[in-house]
Amino acid sequence: MVIQKILQENIIDRDFYLNRINKYLNTPLIKVLIGQRRVWKSSILKSVIQKLVENSEILIENIFYINKELPVFDDVKNYDNLKEKFEKFLQNKKEWKIFVWIDEIQEIIGWEKFINALLADYWENIEIFITWSNSFLLSWELATYLTWRYIEFNILPLSYSEFSIFKNEEKSKKLFLEYLKFGWLPAIFKMEYSEEVIFPYLLWVYNTIVLKDIIAYHNIKNVSFFKDLYKYTLANIWNIVSWKSIKDYLKSQNIAIWNETVLNFLEYALDTFILNKVYSVNPETKKYFEIYNKYYSGDLGLRNALVWFDLKIDIWNLLENYVYLELKRNNYEVKIWRLKSGKEIDFIATKNWITKYFQVCYLLGWEETIKREYSSLEEIRDNWEKYVVSFDDIDFWISNGIKHINIMDLEEVL
Repeated sequence: MVIQKILQENIIDRDFYLNRINKYLNTPLIKVLIGQRRVWKSSILKSVIQKLVENSEILIENIFYINKELPVFDDVKNYDNLKEKFEKFLQNKKEWKIFVWIDEIQEIIGWEKFINALLADYWENIEIFITWSNSFLLSWELATYLTWRYIEFNILPLSYSEFSIFKNEEKSKKLFLEYLKFGWLPAIFKMEYSEEVIFPYLLWVYNTIVLKDIIAYHNIKNVSFFKDLYKYTLANIWNIVSWKSIKDYLKSQNIAIWNETVLNFLEYALDTFILNKVYSVNPETKKYFEIYNKYYSGDLGLRNALVWFDLKIDIWNLLENYVYLELKRNNYEVKIWRLKSGKEIDFIATKNWITKYFQVCYLLGWEETIKREYSSLEEIRDNWEKYVVSFDDIDFWISNGIKHINIMDLEEVL
């Protein structure tokens, strides 16, 4: 019954992730989808089911599906419940490959025993897909449970191209600004498209993550400071976060708290994808600066709903945050370079032994701005691609091999 409903759902495909997942079909690896709440991990799983059935690559009778967010599966609480359901499923399955989908698997006690048993018993005749919440299970723990027999897909909120598809509107400067404003959770297109409706929903998502996934799970007592710290960090995306900046903030709030506690709180945000941390690196020694790093929001809509949105003040910050997330979406390893001259390269992005450099600004309308953004990249004496990314309507010249690109075209060079 549940599978029939899935097949009838009108789901907008997120081809970026479907194409990645398809490359690992017919392999013995478990497909694991992770990511922030409400990024539609479940919908991507459903899209996979729909595509496989449409292409006659799967028999409906051979689909074992559990979604712990649905009340119909409330009785599946532990390994024994899973095993019992699976044994009943086997009575009706046909002689062909088995497909297993388990959504929010961390809610089931002893799930790892069940999954490892499936791999042992069926190995080359089974495809397993699972989703899990990072707040309850860290990547290294997953590796321990599954003994490295899995491939991980980090599902991010909508890209700009996906936002355009979901809204069914051609790309434009107006649409891009809406994208920066409301963020990228797919559910916003299921409601009235206005600040009065969308921002309260985004606050609800944020509070669900904070209250359920972090405060309750980690048994945090100083809730007021915890919330203030996250609000402060999200309000200061793109700024260098150092011990001094944290101490200055604590002093301004008349708060006495251990540095270790602050670091732990920030780590919890990384675990739940509210924040992303980018390290600063010395380009000569390749060593990390442990105390000069940046934090970026996992979704700008959540950030804007929490600290409120002022385009005139925030535009530069939002653009830089967007560039970071697109680099992450495309599997780049991202760092910040602090040059010997004291200048900074916003992002050095590396993938498959290829490096690209990016400087981000709002507009290049002034000679001083052009000189500042280009000069940092000019100090780098290698032949890797270098880009200045801005919101300008016109393309600026190539200088010393440094290219300019409009930020709305960023996906084309990644």
